[in-house]
Amino acid sequence: MEYSLIAGKYKVSKVGIGGHYSKMEEGRFEYNYAQVSAEEVRKRAGLIEKAVDSGINYFDTTWRNESDMLAESIRPLNIRDKIFINGMVLGTFRGSKAYGITPSEYLEKWLDDRLKKMPGNRFNSFMINAIDEDYDESKCEQVLNTLEKRRKNGDFDVIGFSCHNHRLAREIADKYPEFQLIMLAYNYKNRSFDQYFSSYEGKAAFVAMKPLIWYEYGIPFCCINNLPENELRKLLDSEKKDNIAESAVRWNLSNKKINTCVCAINNEEELKSLIMAGSGHIEKEEERNLESYKKAIEAEKRIPYLISSLKVSENNRRALFFGISSLSNAIGYKFEKPGLNEESSDERLSELKGKLISELKDRGYGRYI
Repeated sequence: MEYSLIAGKYKVSKVGIGGHYSKMEEGRFEYNYAQVSAEEVRKRAGLIEKAVDSGINYFDTTWRNESDMLAESIRPLNIRDKIFINGMVLGTFRGSKAYGITPSEYLEKWLDDRLKKMPGNRFNSFMINAIDEDYDESKCEQVLNTLEKRRKNGDFDVIGFSCHNHRLAREIADKYPEFQLIMLAYNYKNRSFDQYFSSYEGKAAFVAMKPLIWYEYGIPFCCINNLPENELRKLLDSEKKDNIAESAVRWNLSNKKINTCVCAINNEEELKSLIMAGSGHIEKEEERNLESYKKAIEAEKRIPYLISSLKVSENNRRALFFGISSLSNAIGYKFEKPGLNEESSDERLSELKGKLISELKDRGYGRYI
């Protein structure tokens, strides 16, 4: 495993782990909180123990579910001082407005809620998540002051933010050097990080998020492997690569400005692939394979790729939801979108999936089904 420095003192693994909560794939986020079972905690603890034994020490959390699950999973392992944990406050500006409180009050409420369960009652770093959502410069300064106060209180050591707008991220990074950790979307398709940060000479470290989301939110690019073998071979003009996700992460890490790259993992096979990605360098053949996948995904207005999302595991409600939404838009199929977190979501998505498949067959895409 290779490592890099954050804030000049934390040695972190070049690959990190996020997610931590299997029901995230079912779309069960903050607003549909489900208590984690003892069995799920046991399984997650086993994965984390294997990850740490393999050299991974960077762990990322966003939603409360993830933070609670990670906290409960590491508690029996007694490894808190061996790992780096990043926490976040979501919707700082938009959320505080909705609740009728200041962004600083919103941040502190969010942070206090998560600190209650985290072993040691502390994070290593804490971020403003999606700072670009309703960004306000004056409010940002207020939140920074609050973060600095809480940092001095010992709740965390490093202040950061995540952002989907790379241009704005660069402006914020230059204006506020207090941010020592910046998380940005970066992958083989989305390279605007290079455009805006190639000349950056500040001291902030960078975390690459969404390394496997190239085109459509919520749908990993490697879902295209779900297509029938003969049709996928035509699109790729080569054999499919079962380890293509590993190559995608390794490509991210070939950028020396990226300190760590975060993926969600749910089983030992995915963990092994992530470990391999963090311990090697990208080969020319891997880059050619990635380019082949990029072209395959772009084929036929990305419809075959979007069809591949209909073939994910039945319990992956999140990918199926975004796949149905994007595919319907792509072919102009109108329907009433179901909620992602509703009790009837699975039944409704299954119904829509069936209707979409019939529609796709009628339009000549049956060979991809």
